[in-house]
Amino acid sequence: MAVKKKVYLVQMPDGELRTFSTWPDCEKAVKGTPLKFAGGLTYEQALNKLRRMKAIKPTNKEQCRKPAFSGKKGDYPTEGLCSDGGTRGNPGQAEYQVSDIIGNTILHKKLGVHSNNYAELAGIGAMVKYAIQSRETHILWTDSKIAMGWIQTLRIGQAVRERAMIVKMATIIKNMLQQHPELQLKKWKTRSWGEIPADFGRKS
Repeated sequence: MAVKKKVYLVQMPDGELRTFSTWPDCEKAVKGTPLKFAGGLTYEQALNKLRRMKAIKPTNKEQCRKPAFSGKKGDYPTEGLCSDGGTRGNPGQAEYQVSDIIGNTILHKKLGVHSNNYAELAGIGAMVKYAIQSRETHILWTDSKIAMGWIQTLRIGQAVRERAMIVKMATIIKNMLQQHPELQLKKWKTRSWGEIPADFGRKS
């Protein structure tokens, strides 16, 4: 189970950061709004997560064209599980992690040397299994359009690295989703919402 966080930060439209000590209070403030939020054991951890999500407004010297909130009103997710896969090099040392919607890590596993697509699928598979076992939520988020397409169609090119393992994983995930139609695998809108809460934060 996820470790309960002690600090929750919400970025308000005017740039103010509001602090909450419990998730229910934070949820009341953000539900049905495009406000971005993050949780941490400390204020600094929560602040760093907001920065990774690009929710913190830039200073006058760092003004950019994109607004702090580019999602439509009520569009930003307030529930679900999130997964992300990452590698150091591609292929490289791979790992995945699964988090809740505010970034609390639920699952994390190092996979050895694999491709990034392998890591993404492994993370999705772990997330689906956890959702089936825990029954905490039926909404599942991934930022990998490629992985979602493979799961939906099982059309995986012959030149794809680790193709046999990827075909096997995609097939298993598709079967699990078909056996549990209440589960909804959805695409995380990175351009509108910032990085997925489970993100490893390695993008330049």
